[in-house]
Amino acid sequence: MIKQQLMSPSMALYYWREKGMSMEQVLSHTGYSRWSDLAADHIDALESEEMALQDRMMSPDERQREEDIEAVWCEFGDYLKEFVPPAEYDDEIERLLPLVIATRQADAAAMSRPFRDAVRRRKLNT
Repeated sequence: MIKQQLMSPSMALYYWREKGMSMEQVLSHTGYSRWSDLAADHIDALESEEMALQDRMMSPDERQREEDIEAVWCEFGDYLKEFVPPAEYDDEIERLLPLVIATRQADAAAMSRPFRDAVRRRKLNT
């Protein structure tokens, strides 16, 4: 049995625009049943590619700050949404960032081998 190869939305749109492929052929070669679904997936792919490019262009410090802000949202997102007006999100995130960073450092220290060995020795001595 021959397995059909499907085109990506971007390649299908290229053939439609540049090579004159009909809309029906584009849909049959991509596996989509509606033109709007194909266009939506193509737009999503372009946005994802743009975000990936921006991520690659970030410096390590910017990437770390982005991760810290994401950690604030994961930890305190419910609080922010419920009690903080959207206009004050940035100020509140700046206020909570040191707490998240200190918590991360404490967790990292607690996972370090010297700390675990010291805890084990204390347990044996008691």
